[in-house]
Amino acid sequence: MAFKRLIIEIGQGVDMHGGDQNNAVKKATADAVHHCCMAGISEIFELTDRKTQAKVRADIYAPHPEEVDPQVVKDYLTMWEVETFVHHGGADPEGISLDGDEKTAITVALVVLTVSVDC
Repeated sequence: MAFKRLIIEIGQGVDMHGGDQNNAVKKATADAVHHCCMAGISEIFELTDRKTQAKVRADIYAPHPEEVDPQVVKDYLTMWEVETFVHHGGADPEGISLDGDEKTAITVALVVLTVSVDC
């Protein structure tokens, strides 16, 4: 059998204070997962072992990819075999200043999850 793409889902995550790349990536992963329901993946494809019969490719886009720990995505998607790729992307718009303090760092990250099934 061969793996074929079944689902492509995109999520966005934002860290509003501090510019934490990994916090934004984790939120983007959760956002992508919550946009889709793969209820039929086990039933239609009769999967008995998600780790060998399905796989997830996670393309991570962050303004400072060198600060991204891809394990954040793998830790969130523990029931799947996950392969991660980190790219430069996302956004880091200017933050706000409250009461004369320094401006906060805002980080926007994107995660594209591609689910493939062995069929």
